[in-house]
Amino acid sequence: LIKKEVPKILVNLSFIAGFISAVGNFMIGLFPGDGSQDLHNFVAMFFFLGGLAYCILYGISEWTAKGISKLQALSGFVVAFSFIVFIYFTSINFFNHELALELSHFSEWILFTLLMFWIIGHEFSIIKDRRVA
Repeated sequence: LIKKEVPKILVNLSFIAGFISAVGNFMIGLFPGDGSQDLHNFVAMFFFLGGLAYCILYGISEWTAKGISKLQALSGFVVAFSFIVFIYFTSINFFNHELALELSHFSEWILFTLLMFWIIGHEFSIIKDRRVA
């Protein structure tokens, strides 16, 4: 993104948010939900909040970049919205476990699916850019 004239501070903030999300994702594996649910939820918070921040910051970075499709940039905001939906339903479950349990699980799978498509879409874009260059 720096080569596409995106401000370095925006790229660095995106990296930091992505790193926090990645550490949270790693820690989720160390503390699965069948152990300590409170510890699992705490480390999962790093993944979900870091991922939300990453999608927003990276989407802004792509939006301001030269030579990157606005549609590709918007896809990051779609994934960010799915993070928000999941965080919303999970927050409801924190206070009332039965109120939105199914919606929380469903929104988590939607988030996972959109996140995978977003990553794969970026891989195709990188491959296409390398062929053109």
